[in-house]
Amino acid sequence: MKKWLGFKGRIGRAAFWWTLILSGAAFIVLFVFLDDVAGNRWTLLVYPPFFWIAAAAAVKRMRDRAKSPAWLLLALVPVLGPLWLFVDLGLLRGTPGENHYGPDPLAPDVDYLTVQIDKS
Repeated sequence: MKKWLGFKGRIGRAAFWWTLILSGAAFIVLFVFLDDVAGNRWTLLVYPPFFWIAAAAAVKRMRDRAKSPAWLLLALVPVLGPLWLFVDLGLLRGTPGENHYGPDPLAPDVDYLTVQIDKS
Protein backbone atom coordinates (compact mmCIF):
# COMPACT_ATOMS: atom_id res chain seq x y z
CA MET A 1 0.00 0.00 0.00
CA LYS A 2 2.82 2.41 0.87
CA LYS A 3 4.30 1.92 -2.58
CA TRP A 4 1.00 2.87 -4.26
CA LEU A 5 0.01 5.73 -1.97
CA GLY A 6 3.37 7.26 -1.08
CA PHE A 7 5.05 10.10 -2.93
CA LYS A 8 8.67 9.24 -2.03
CA GLY A 9 11.19 7.45 -4.18
CA ARG A 10 11.30 6.47 -7.84
CA ILE A 11 9.52 3.92 -10.02
CA GLY A 12 10.32 2.60 -13.46
CA ARG A 13 8.13 2.62 -16.55
CA ALA A 14 6.71 -0.86 -16.00
CA ALA A 15 5.69 -0.13 -12.40
CA PHE A 16 4.19 3.19 -13.55
CA TRP A 17 2.07 1.55 -16.26
CA TRP A 18 0.98 -1.35 -14.04
CA THR A 19 -0.04 1.07 -11.31
CA LEU A 20 -2.16 3.07 -13.75
CA ILE A 21 -3.68 -0.02 -15.39
CA LEU A 22 -4.58 -1.80 -12.14
CA SER A 23 -5.89 1.30 -10.37
CA GLY A 24 -7.82 2.26 -13.52
CA ALA A 25 -9.41 -1.18 -13.68
CA ALA A 26 -10.33 -1.00 -9.98
CA PHE A 27 -11.76 2.48 -10.59
CA ILE A 28 -14.00 1.22 -13.40
CA VAL A 29 -15.24 -1.78 -11.42
CA LEU A 30 -15.99 0.30 -8.32
CA PHE A 31 -17.59 3.05 -10.39
CA VAL A 32 -19.96 0.65 -12.15
CA PHE A 33 -20.75 -1.16 -8.89
CA LEU A 34 -21.52 2.04 -6.99
CA ASP A 35 -23.57 3.41 -9.88
CA ASP A 36 -25.71 0.25 -9.99
CA VAL A 37 -26.09 -0.22 -6.25
CA ALA A 38 -26.12 3.25 -4.71
CA GLY A 39 -26.70 5.71 -7.54
CA ASN A 40 -24.71 8.20 -9.53
CA ARG A 41 -23.83 10.56 -6.66
CA TRP A 42 -21.96 7.84 -4.78
CA THR A 43 -19.55 7.34 -7.68
CA LEU A 44 -17.86 10.58 -6.63
CA LEU A 45 -16.25 8.61 -3.79
CA VAL A 46 -14.12 6.68 -6.26
CA TYR A 47 -12.35 9.68 -7.81
CA PRO A 48 -10.11 10.90 -4.92
CA PRO A 49 -8.32 7.57 -4.32
CA PHE A 50 -7.76 7.07 -8.05
CA PHE A 51 -6.34 10.55 -8.53
CA TRP A 52 -4.16 10.16 -5.41
CA ILE A 53 -2.67 6.91 -6.73
CA ALA A 54 -2.18 8.38 -10.23
CA ALA A 55 -0.54 11.52 -8.78
CA ALA A 56 1.79 9.46 -6.56
CA ALA A 57 2.83 7.33 -9.55
CA ALA A 58 3.39 10.40 -11.73
CA VAL A 59 5.48 12.15 -9.06
CA LYS A 60 7.66 9.06 -8.52
CA ARG A 61 8.03 8.58 -12.27
CA MET A 62 9.00 12.23 -12.75
CA ARG A 63 11.64 11.79 -10.06
CA ASP A 64 12.93 8.74 -11.91
CA ARG A 65 13.46 11.04 -14.88
CA ALA A 66 15.49 13.33 -12.51
CA LYS A 67 12.98 16.14 -12.85
CA SER A 68 11.02 18.07 -10.28
CA PRO A 69 7.39 17.02 -9.79
CA ALA A 70 6.51 20.64 -10.66
CA TRP A 71 6.87 19.55 -14.31
CA LEU A 72 3.49 17.83 -13.87
CA LEU A 73 1.92 21.27 -14.18
CA LEU A 74 2.46 20.81 -17.93
CA ALA A 75 -0.78 18.84 -17.83
CA LEU A 76 -2.54 22.21 -17.62
CA VAL A 77 -1.31 23.20 -21.10
CA PRO A 78 -3.96 22.06 -23.59
CA VAL A 79 -2.99 19.18 -25.91
CA LEU A 80 0.80 19.59 -25.84
CA GLY A 81 1.16 19.35 -22.05
CA PRO A 82 -0.53 15.95 -21.65
CA LEU A 83 1.19 14.69 -24.82
CA TRP A 84 4.59 15.77 -23.47
CA LEU A 85 3.89 14.08 -20.12
CA PHE A 86 2.74 10.88 -21.85
CA VAL A 87 6.04 10.66 -23.72
CA ASP A 88 8.18 11.76 -20.77
CA LEU A 89 6.56 9.57 -18.11
CA GLY A 90 5.35 6.63 -20.13
CA LEU A 91 7.90 6.08 -22.88
CA LEU A 92 11.32 7.42 -21.87
CA ARG A 93 13.72 5.56 -19.60
CA GLY A 94 14.58 6.97 -16.20
CA THR A 95 18.03 8.19 -15.33
CA PRO A 96 20.42 5.27 -14.84
CA GLY A 97 21.97 4.95 -11.42
CA GLU A 98 21.21 6.99 -8.36
CA ASN A 99 19.96 10.54 -8.68
CA HIS A 100 19.14 13.10 -5.99
CA TYR A 101 15.65 11.55 -5.59
CA GLY A 102 16.88 8.08 -4.69
CA PRO A 103 18.41 4.86 -6.03
CA ASP A 104 17.67 3.45 -9.47
CA PRO A 105 14.51 1.29 -9.23
CA LEU A 106 15.93 -1.06 -11.90
CA ALA A 107 19.25 -1.61 -10.14
CA PRO A 108 19.65 -4.93 -8.35
CA ASP A 109 19.21 -4.61 -4.61
CA VAL A 110 22.47 -6.31 -3.66
CA ASP A 111 25.03 -5.11 -1.18
CA TYR A 112 28.33 -6.76 -1.96
CA LEU A 113 29.96 -5.40 1.18
CA THR A 114 27.68 -7.31 3.55
CA VAL A 115 29.31 -10.35 5.07
CA GLN A 116 27.04 -13.21 6.04
CA ILE A 117 28.24 -15.79 8.53
CA ASP A 118 26.95 -19.33 8.22
CA LYS A 119 26.06 -20.51 11.75
CA SER A 120 25.42 -24.14 10.88
